[in-house]
Amino acid sequence: MHDVPTRLEDVTLEWLADALALSLLEIDVERIGEGEGFMGELARVRLRSDDPACPSSVIVKLPTSDPGGRFIGEMMRVWEREHCFYRDIAPRLNIRIPRAYVNVESPPCLVLEDLAPAVPGDHVAGATLDQAERAVDVLARHHATWFEHPELASFTWMPGLDDPSIHTLAPTFAIGWPMFLERFGHELPARCLRWCERFVEDIPTWLAGHLDEPVTITHGDFRLDNLFFLDDPDDPDDVAVIDWQLCMRAPGQADLVYFCANNLTVEMRRAHEDRLIERYVDRLHAAGVPADAVTVAGVRRGYIEGMLFYAVSFGASLLTIDPANERGAALFDVLVRRTFAAVDDLDAGAVMGFDG
Repeated sequence: MHDVPTRLEDVTLEWLADALALSLLEIDVERIGEGEGFMGELARVRLRSDDPACPSSVIVKLPTSDPGGRFIGEMMRVWEREHCFYRDIAPRLNIRIPRAYVNVESPPCLVLEDLAPAVPGDHVAGATLDQAERAVDVLARHHATWFEHPELASFTWMPGLDDPSIHTLAPTFAIGWPMFLERFGHELPARCLRWCERFVEDIPTWLAGHLDEPVTITHGDFRLDNLFFLDDPDDPDDVAVIDWQLCMRAPGQADLVYFCANNLTVEMRRAHEDRLIERYVDRLHAAGVPADAVTVAGVRRGYIEGMLFYAVSFGASLLTIDPANERGAALFDVLVRRTFAAVDDLDAGAVMGFDG
């Protein structure tokens, strides 16, 4: 068996043929996804073979070589999480994800189904209303399936709200916040910056207050760049979800907050966020989640609090990661500007009792 590649440059015909158990005549490796995902390096590998079972192309995913991204990824065990997700959970999902042809734990390496010609969303441009509604529908379907599932506790590799990595946010914030202020401080609402500095002190207590809430399997990075939209909106699998490196056991609204906070333009969010929250809760109830277990009022409260949590998270770590190119830098900008606009619009700090 040939060595598992640790760089995209190491992906060879011989290794891939062995890994896929196929006879390959030729491969062509094309790096993709720069400026879209920051914990992994991706390549589309086109395959030529006489074997009719051979796919025309696959996606090879390896850990990032960026030191900042590598540090964050190792701290959060992202490659272990995705490996275990494909091993333990992927075969049992009721939503569309790319099939894993190869799933190596160490060194981390995935060879995945190429979802083309499905079209990925564009996080920088922001979601259309149709995309947002379809994303909320698939999110609710997934969350409902795993809502308070009896096997969740057996996935010991999957962190919950009590995971030690979450409690590194305060020291990470102390390191990243000065860089964040230098880059964004002059253009963000001053009261939101003060709320972040205040909230980071209370995050352990805030998280502890949510430990008894019902949980599901959250995606953790549910955003347009990780969603592929198929051509047939009548197909129940019309949205495919990639990149499960940040999956965890948590209240489902965490994914909804993240999606609405920064995947919708400010104008789109202001016009439609209430309706999207209601749609999410309605879809959960329709899929069997008890009406008293998840309510619109509860999700809306978690939505407001979660906005401030994500603002703190971006302030702590975003600028320690290399954006890779202009597109990545533009993504960082929308993550920050849209999320802080939501924090300001919703009076998130005031709702949590902080001084303005």
